[in-house]
Amino acid sequence: MVSITDFFVKGNAKGAARKKKNDDGGDTKKTTIDIIDLDDSDLDIAEVKSPVKRESIVIDTPPSVKKQIDKVIKKEEKPPSKVPVKNKSSNASVTAADVLATIPSVDLSEVHIKENVKFDFRAAAISGDSEVSTQGDFPEGQDNCLLGLTVVFTGVLPTMERGAAENIARRYGAKVTKSISGKTSFVVLGDEAGPKKVEKIRQLKVKAINEDGFRKLIAGMPADGGDGDAAEKARLKKQQEEARVLKEANEMAEEAEEKELKIKQARLSGDFVKREDLIREQDKLWTVKYAPTNTNQICGNKSSVNKLKNWLINWEASKASNFKSPGRDGSGIFRAAMLYGPPGIGKTTAAHLIAKDLGYDILEQNASDVRSKSLLNAGVKNALDNMSVVGYFKNKDDVNDVNGKKFVIVMDEVDGMSGGDRGGVGILAQFCRKTSTPLILICNERNQPKMRPFDRVCLDVQFRRPDANSLKARLMTIAVREKFKLDPNVIDKLVQATRGDIRQIINLLSTISKTSKNIDHTNISEISKSWEKNIALKPFDIVHQMLSGRIYSDLGANTFTLNDKIALYFDDFDFTPLMVQENYLSTRPSVLKPNESHLEAVAQAADAISLGDLVERNIRSSEQLWGLLPLHAVLSSVLPSSKVAGQFAGRVNFTGWLGQNSKRNKYYRLLQELQYHTRLSTSSNKISLRLEYMSTFKHRLLDPILKDGSDGIPSVISLMDDYYLTKEDWDYIMEFMVGPESTDLLLKKIPSTVKSGFTRKYNSTTHPVAIYRAGVSTTGSTTTVKPDFEDVVDADDSVPATDDTEDGKDDDLKKDKLIKQKKAPVKRKASSTATKKGAAKKKKA
Repeated sequence: MVSITDFFVKGNAKGAARKKKNDDGGDTKKTTIDIIDLDDSDLDIAEVKSPVKRESIVIDTPPSVKKQIDKVIKKEEKPPSKVPVKNKSSNASVTAADVLATIPSVDLSEVHIKENVKFDFRAAAISGDSEVSTQGDFPEGQDNCLLGLTVVFTGVLPTMERGAAENIARRYGAKVTKSISGKTSFVVLGDEAGPKKVEKIRQLKVKAINEDGFRKLIAGMPADGGDGDAAEKARLKKQQEEARVLKEANEMAEEAEEKELKIKQARLSGDFVKREDLIREQDKLWTVKYAPTNTNQICGNKSSVNKLKNWLINWEASKASNFKSPGRDGSGIFRAAMLYGPPGIGKTTAAHLIAKDLGYDILEQNASDVRSKSLLNAGVKNALDNMSVVGYFKNKDDVNDVNGKKFVIVMDEVDGMSGGDRGGVGILAQFCRKTSTPLILICNERNQPKMRPFDRVCLDVQFRRPDANSLKARLMTIAVREKFKLDPNVIDKLVQATRGDIRQIINLLSTISKTSKNIDHTNISEISKSWEKNIALKPFDIVHQMLSGRIYSDLGANTFTLNDKIALYFDDFDFTPLMVQENYLSTRPSVLKPNESHLEAVAQAADAISLGDLVERNIRSSEQLWGLLPLHAVLSSVLPSSKVAGQFAGRVNFTGWLGQNSKRNKYYRLLQELQYHTRLSTSSNKISLRLEYMSTFKHRLLDPILKDGSDGIPSVISLMDDYYLTKEDWDYIMEFMVGPESTDLLLKKIPSTVKSGFTRKYNSTTHPVAIYRAGVSTTGSTTTVKPDFEDVVDADDSVPATDDTEDGKDDDLKKDKLIKQKKAPVKRKASSTATKKGAAKKKKA
């Protein structure tokens, strides 16, 4: 038996004393409950009758629990009388406003404000919350001492990072927001604060304290937020949420018992039972055991679920109008819907539950199936306008059930179609235009190039990662059902570590529950670190984090070590050095040493990049020294970034080395061809041809046409013939010119008639070529000359003995592969009809 007191109370002195009094058989039974922190918009405040005596709620007695829950959530009853919260050091009631009044406010006129810098959303999304670097000297507060308070952190704190300070505030029950509003209780202000936030503090007259004031606040606040309206309101919300969690847990227990009873009855009566139903409840995976059974249990994305449901409800009406009536939300013109968003947030579950609620039968294919054009035509195409056989016989007698006899086709992991699914994306896009059956496509990355065929043919429904408040009630229900303690204040940390992946969080709880029955702030850091979802960042995100000055500061180096920086390089070790080289000049350095200029830091970064190129040459040489990759990571990425890291002055640019290298290879190939043609007249190599001849060629081949027009064409063609240049070589020479010698503007001055006359004049005459290739004629004939190997004899070959006889000569000629023998004419057999006619004539004769 697990009581709600044992589950929610963290074991503080006050809770232990109350529990001891109850165990001793006192007249009044009191239960202290830690209240779950929720947003103001989540739940209405339940008005609960003012019982000074509150009985303990026991989980394993459903009838009694039901009665207690009904007492708690009744809105007709009166609110409870306020019980002042006592501070340990004083007998008088203490409120948050009293403690904040004792803490000096920050003088806003002396705060250093960050100027001309916009909020960096990309950096905020990449950088995760950090742990406190000075955990030892931070004061230990009482349980939920910041309950009911709303706090905003802005600026750079002296001894801790903002993420660590926010985690401490959440740990003690505060609500942490990013923007300042009238509901903000206080602001923790650091150096380089945002100018808009400072202005908002002045405008709303919000209490602003520094890091030391934040420490004093935690040390001085009483448990459970003290007395006051905000704390009382938060406690009521938390109590109501606990009651809902218990109610949902008991409903799940009752559903499980009813299901087991039905399975037992079916087995006794000999009815068919599915294989998955034969698995015991305690042996199921938690992701299966606690999967949502209706759309109300889906965590977050309520608007997306409703959008998909309305589309499917109105699908038949849209079909009747031939999908020409857009409807209220514009979804009536689409035959198919595309669900997209990160993995593990409930896209497939939502599609199945909505189709099941509306009575549709489901036909599903996912990435494990081969989905080529031919197989989709053979399989899915036949279901686009057919009826569900299973649904037909299941709803055979139900005339009113229209949807039960129809399909919903669910195509999961559409963006996972690979080269083996050739033509699959295109044929799916065609199905979306002509299907007579609702078609739901599911993918993770909607903006990939291969997903463009689905543009404007599908209803796009985006699913986003749910926040901690959306997951809190569900996770607490699982904790109650599985009888282990889960501190509501650490759920934010679990969500951050898994990036909102619900499946991973449930798997995490399943694993941790085998070894530990308690998850709170004492072990959440270790748990979240070991279960942190490793996602390979894209090149743009890698370079943005690599060149961020935050990770190279004294405080940031403790939380983001050298190994973490090298790990960024290994997310994409081909592109990371190129991206760093492209963007290392686009920062405002914040890690410069004393008396060091920006130019000196750039020079040191360039030297490090050069050393990295030398190491890479050894790595990709014939020796294949891949063990030097960590050294290359430091020299090519980490070291140059550490010299110039800071704030980006502009956007992150993609590496231009790829395009420049491609252009270099092109011009090197053209230069080699020019040197090949002019070698008989110049006897120069490629370098000397480019440096000494190319500029002269440009003037001698272009100036006569510019000055004399058509009259200068003969002299130009004569010079080209002297150096064995072709008309294509003339164009190549003009492309080689750069800088002041560039010919782009000069070529535009040549009239089109002169250009066409130059081409006609060149094509109408014959020109010498440098080398006659075998089998190629300059007269334009297409006949090829075959080499004669009759007189070719290898030195190692033995000369065969000659035979003077005629038969021997015939044999030698037959064995000679170079001499083709005439085939003897083949006599045609008489046809069957001719044979019959001949036989008939003979018979008559």
